[in-house]
Amino acid sequence: MFSNINYNLLVTLLEHTNNPKEIALILLVEIVVWSILSLILIIFLPKKYKEYRKEIFIFFVVINAGLLFIGIILTFIMIAFGLSWATNRVSHPTYESIDFEDEVAKFPIVYSKFQEGVLTMEGRNREEISSDDKIKSLKILYDSNAQGNIGKIKHFLSDSSDETRLYAFALVSSFEKKLNDRITELYNKIKFAKGDRLEKYNFELANTYWQFIFHGVADEQLSGFYTTKIENILKEIKSNSSAFILLGKIHIFNREYEEAEKAFLKAIDLGIPKEAMSTFLAEIKYGLGKYNEVSNFILEEQFNLDLRLKPLISMWRKR
Repeated sequence: MFSNINYNLLVTLLEHTNNPKEIALILLVEIVVWSILSLILIIFLPKKYKEYRKEIFIFFVVINAGLLFIGIILTFIMIAFGLSWATNRVSHPTYESIDFEDEVAKFPIVYSKFQEGVLTMEGRNREEISSDDKIKSLKILYDSNAQGNIGKIKHFLSDSSDETRLYAFALVSSFEKKLNDRITELYNKIKFAKGDRLEKYNFELANTYWQFIFHGVADEQLSGFYTTKIENILKEIKSNSSAFILLGKIHIFNREYEEAEKAFLKAIDLGIPKEAMSTFLAEIKYGLGKYNEVSNFILEEQFNLDLRLKPLISMWRKR
């Protein structure tokens, strides 16, 4: 019964239309109530605030009576501001046209500070560098896995510092042992392999021998021995495109450019994209002295990936 009465009372109140006089009466009652409460509050103010009773009374009345309007006013302000901001972003986007080539040309050419450090280590100022710095640099060089890195480390086998010599020897020995262990492992697998698996192991074996040359482990005398060994292994491989790429690298190393070109073209026939061979073919044309054909293999979309090569593109494109 009570719930029905409350429900009917609520419906009646919601349907009741307020007139301006009633609204004004409510506001007047609110102001009077807050004025009385504010008077009570200032009575209990600490003594040090007694002289500010009037200002504090006005502050209490304005703040508490104004809370009824402040929320509504702020809501309208935020809605107006939000709609204006969103409309401006959607209706008036700003676009800027950029010429990519012009922007790329402004980029600075950045050189590796570590490479410059290696040059310093190998130069006349080498003895002025502390053993600790040399050892740190040799470790970074070893971990870089870059072309010729072990060959550079071998230069320090005759360093004046005992610590540097020993560390350089340890790095070179470790690298050689890793390659030799891998070769022994592959030979054991090759003994029992047939078909595609045999070709796979032969390629891995040839590639392991190539690491002796690529990383500078082998000196000039041994390089010829390794290249011959690699060529003999790769002759047994007929369908592996990566094997012909490696064979092409061997021929370039030996300056056998015509044979290298045949190997790379065979790799293309076996499915390697021609664009992937462009740098090798450009090097071959340069080695053969066919300078007018080099530009055919200087692909801007590839060389532009490294900003340091932009001068190379410009030079060959002018020919």
